[in-house]
Amino acid sequence: MAGRTTSKARTQRPSRAPEDDFASNDDSSPAEATDAQAETSDTPAGNDLLRRAHELLVEQGFPASAATLAQRVFGSVAPAGMAAGIISPWERMLEQLLGASSLFLRDDEGNWGLASWASAERSLDDTEFVALDVETTGLAPGRHRIIEVGAVIIRNGELVANFSKLINPGRSIPQFITKFTGISPQLVARSASAEKVLPRLREFIGDRPIVGHNIGFDLNFLNFEADRCRLSPAFAETGIDTIVLARRYLTGMRRARLDAVASALHVPMRNRHRALPDAQITAKVFVLLLARAREEGCETLADLYRVLDGVAPDHTPQPTPRLTGRMYLNPAWRKQFPITPGVYLMKDETGEVIYVGKAKCLRNRLASYYNQPLGYTRKMDGLLQNVREIETRMLGSELEALLVESRLIKQLQPRYNVQLRNYEHYPFIKVDVQHPYPRFYATREVSADGARYFGPFRSGRIVNATIELIQKVFPIRTCIRNLPPSAPASEPCLRYHLKRCPAPCRGELDPAAQQEYQRVVAEACAFLGGERADLLDRLKQEMFTASARQDFERAARLRDALRDADQVLLGQRLVTGAVEANNLLIVYPSVEPEHVELFLVRHGRLAEQRRAARTAEALLPQLRAIIAEAAQLGTPPSRVGREEVDQINIIARWIHHHSDDEERAFFRLPHDLRNSDDIAYFEQHVVEALLALPIEEPASADEETDEEMENEETIDATLESLS
Repeated sequence: MAGRTTSKARTQRPSRAPEDDFASNDDSSPAEATDAQAETSDTPAGNDLLRRAHELLVEQGFPASAATLAQRVFGSVAPAGMAAGIISPWERMLEQLLGASSLFLRDDEGNWGLASWASAERSLDDTEFVALDVETTGLAPGRHRIIEVGAVIIRNGELVANFSKLINPGRSIPQFITKFTGISPQLVARSASAEKVLPRLREFIGDRPIVGHNIGFDLNFLNFEADRCRLSPAFAETGIDTIVLARRYLTGMRRARLDAVASALHVPMRNRHRALPDAQITAKVFVLLLARAREEGCETLADLYRVLDGVAPDHTPQPTPRLTGRMYLNPAWRKQFPITPGVYLMKDETGEVIYVGKAKCLRNRLASYYNQPLGYTRKMDGLLQNVREIETRMLGSELEALLVESRLIKQLQPRYNVQLRNYEHYPFIKVDVQHPYPRFYATREVSADGARYFGPFRSGRIVNATIELIQKVFPIRTCIRNLPPSAPASEPCLRYHLKRCPAPCRGELDPAAQQEYQRVVAEACAFLGGERADLLDRLKQEMFTASARQDFERAARLRDALRDADQVLLGQRLVTGAVEANNLLIVYPSVEPEHVELFLVRHGRLAEQRRAARTAEALLPQLRAIIAEAAQLGTPPSRVGREEVDQINIIARWIHHHSDDEERAFFRLPHDLRNSDDIAYFEQHVVEALLALPIEEPASADEETDEEMENEETIDATLESLS
């Protein structure tokens, strides 16, 4: 069972059975917690020594001799080796420590291992589990703290004992966390600290396997706090995740939120986002999923661990277990992955970067590679086998990560990045408004030539569909022939007879007809520029009318065009900024609670990014700095290069993806950045708008983040949509 070392080495044996003494009403006093801490007989020095021994056994996955452990535990103090048969004083001291701890067992050969290894072969009927949940002040261990813990012991499918404690984090609790959980600073003011609560929680858990919904989140926080409190041994590093079980045993359960899983299993829910109620819901969900695992052939705890690894139990005839990235990726790397947005660079044995990716949460995204089947997609075949190092670069936001990823792929040309390596010829729609009778046509070059440009579009097909839509809705010319007086008059085409074009090819139109044509062109440009939302309603009505008369082909064309219209309108705002020298300020919630990220887009590029607290006092200095930066960037280039268009495309798609987010906001900077009145009005407008935006609700610890749900297939689709 060495192959499941990490999973098995997660349990601890209690010195006494937990009963009602551990059930709590969240009103523990500091005195009670102090008494609980006094029950632990381990000294601080003993804690450190046991932790070192525990870490070594977890890392290597098999028993070790007392001499090997002594060398690791005592470091340079312990002798490198002694005569055969002679036991050093350091080994005797170590054996006394290990023998007094229920975490370690000695085998017949005299080597020491973890007691939890033996428990993996226990029957599920004889195994007790603990369902666990924590509530925190945020999503990042270290920067945020635990404010409540809840746990439930599961015995033979029944919930037999509870543990629930509020924890004083020793710092303020953000307002949105209080709103989300109902836990206020006043509620935890008289509660015990983590140093006093966690030893009792560890004793309550004992050697029982830990169950949780997105259990990695809870254990990351518990182990950080345990390390900070010098609690030894710490909690398990991994547990039994009901997300994995739900995906295996519930059909179509991809977004396996706790609410969705509980609803699918008809488990009643109450008091969500509090530790004990969530732990109880998780426990009931686990009992039902465990029953399905038993039907598949799970008989022992080891069988259940194999199921978590995507391998069928030994008792059922199944195909050969799939090979995953865990075979090649260093497990020690996972502890170093940050919980922030950023980019990651995978390198081979020569140090060459072979793949670059981005993530909203680097730890979650990179952890998914450990469970990813090898050869999942043909173009990624061989990637994980060649990875020898993973470099992470923390950034302030997902948008910044997207742009940095694109730049690095262009710069480094990694061989496993296919879609984003080369600049694409993004198509636009061009309207030469200086011509007496402009027409709308596709182009891949954008210049500061007085024409208007709309886009960028995802493909030439969408450009053609949009132009076709414009030509159907607005009576404008489509021909490319020269017009009088520079060319002789000619017979009009069918569009003239269908009243879809005034036919300037017949000869110069009278002033009224020319003025009407210019009005129609202006209306079409207003539509593409997002200034005439009523025209969208008009097109929707035409689509419904076509469908009602069973003209499904035309209705489908209108539907496809309307589907891309919103993206076109959003993208046009950015292209206008790139070509016509306008500036764009994008504001989005930061990864840091109660802060926002400010992005200055200039000439299609991300020119500046700043972070500020959501207060008028903090926002104003950052706004003024950004305005000063924008004023020094000069005039736009006469031509928008492909790199600029690449960034325009990424930013436009990011805004399109977040277009329904109430927290998003973007503002055009004043044209005259030296007009103090315009600047003062702009500053006031932005601050008032940002303070009025709703506060972003934090992701629940019991829900998967977007990055946890990503697999290689969805990553490929994202890359393709950006290219």
